[in-house]
Amino acid sequence: MTKYYSTQRPISIGTFPSGHKIEALVNFDQRSFVENIGRPAWGYIIFKDELTEDEAKQYELVKARRTA
Repeated sequence: MTKYYSTQRPISIGTFPSGHKIEALVNFDQRSFVENIGRPAWGYIIFKDELTEDEAKQYELVKARRTA
């Protein structure tokens, strides 16, 4: 599973690539600083599989860094 943060908008229909199995989708109450990516985000989405770099870039999703 891979987590991606949405830095430009809340997560909704059309804000992430279709065709990928979603494990979780969370929108924050407001844009909040996320230490894991070092910038503010509106929420996150966890996909079963990793997106391609092009997919993440097209939808302005930032992949979470791995933590121990």
